[in-house]
Amino acid sequence: MDRHQLDLVRGVAPSVWPVTNSTSSTAIRVVKSSHFAVLSKGNLGIAHQLRGMPGAFYYEGPEEVDLGKSGSLKEELELGEVNDSKLGRVHEILSQVRIDTVESSRWNCQDWALDGLERLKEEGFIYEDPTREAVKNWLKEDV
Repeated sequence: MDRHQLDLVRGVAPSVWPVTNSTSSTAIRVVKSSHFAVLSKGNLGIAHQLRGMPGAFYYEGPEEVDLGKSGSLKEELELGEVNDSKLGRVHEILSQVRIDTVESSRWNCQDWALDGLERLKEEGFIYEDPTREAVKNWLKEDV
């Protein structure tokens, strides 16, 4: 199963970083688009990930992760911060982000991540004011 993610990871500094991660290829060697993630400095923490595939994406909630073992970080951009006491609120916000279930819509995890960042900004977790396009351009993705 594909792992599409918006990660929020607890670390030493509670900064919010959207990043891109490399993904695997399918059995027929078609390269999939990169994941977007939001994480704080540090390797151990909590991930919020969109899982599944087009038409069947779903959000399971917070999961423990070790980014130090992934080796797939491509780009990062600091946008804000979250304190440990507010991680539950981050989960609530991300669990309310719309998930498109139409397989042919071209909607994917990157859209979910960008929508999640907008919601986090509305709640004061994001202190920068980047547009969706600015984030995509910084992370060098074609969403």
